[in-house]
Amino acid sequence: MKKTHSNLLPRLEEHFRDRRFFKVRQKILVACSGGPDSVALFHLLRALITKYDWKLGLVHFNHQLRPSDAKKDERFVKALARKFKAPFYCGTGSVKHEAKRTKTSIEEAARKMRYDFFLQTAQAKKFQAIALAHTRDDQAETVLMRVLQGTGLRGLQGIREKFRTGRVTWVRPLLVFTKKELLQYLTEQKIFYRFDKSNDSSRFIRNRIRLELIPQLQRDFNPRVVEALSRIPAIVAGESALIEELEEKAWKKTFKKRRGKNVELRRSVFLKSPPALQFRIVEKALKMLNKQSGLSFEAWERIRQGLVRHRYRSSLPKDIDFALTPKNVTIFMKQEVHNQI
Repeated sequence: MKKTHSNLLPRLEEHFRDRRFFKVRQKILVACSGGPDSVALFHLLRALITKYDWKLGLVHFNHQLRPSDAKKDERFVKALARKFKAPFYCGTGSVKHEAKRTKTSIEEAARKMRYDFFLQTAQAKKFQAIALAHTRDDQAETVLMRVLQGTGLRGLQGIREKFRTGRVTWVRPLLVFTKKELLQYLTEQKIFYRFDKSNDSSRFIRNRIRLELIPQLQRDFNPRVVEALSRIPAIVAGESALIEELEEKAWKKTFKKRRGKNVELRRSVFLKSPPALQFRIVEKALKMLNKQSGLSFEAWERIRQGLVRHRYRSSLPKDIDFALTPKNVTIFMKQEVHNQI
């Protein structure tokens, strides 16, 4: 590793110790697109290998959105893995086809396909952790995008720094660092990376936020807006944890049973809960039926107004219905036979 004037590496190591992201001798699968953030993450982790005895692997997913460039990205990451003798795993899939099939956006479909492949690879190859290269800039963009979409407290939690799926831990160790710091590090170390031209496309809302809205906010309102926005998830974390605890207790009291694609709740207990917990209970039931489903504010307002009735039914996205009966609240897939309505 070349000598650097940047203090990024020691700061990152201190951050690792403070957050306890990784254990000694752990197998870490680094998600790498070939872009500057993920390439920087791989090299930073590699710089600490000797000290912590980590085993690094590189995983890449080809979304088939930019046929020529995507193949070059794939070859770049494969060459990076070969150069440093790291195992390389590559997946591919048509994001456009999947977005059409699932009736979701290109961004949503790409994220799901990519993350599913990362997790399957980690599980199959026995990696204990997956490292993702999101930065403070990504956090600020996410928070601002969700505010523009009318998010609630949960959405303001932004990008999670660490979470588990089964035995695999997902870690985003660069969330406190800016893209500018990573680019400086790459320049100082003379490390090459790929540039994704689609990041400059105004087709995607996140790109417009990054390229147009945030610069305007920095110029006209707050030069440190990225820092301010990225601080919000930490501010709301405590309140969110408390509400999630209350939600879990309310769910245990309200949940009655699940039968196939039907989730039944106790009407009397549900109606006694505060509206904020009612919202979360319904959303949790929806997620049990379809992980891609969710409850919009508008849909919840319709349901809330119908709760005063003896019987009530409302249609929700993903072919799911909400039904209020004399004894139960039932959330169910429309194709299921439902005799209680």
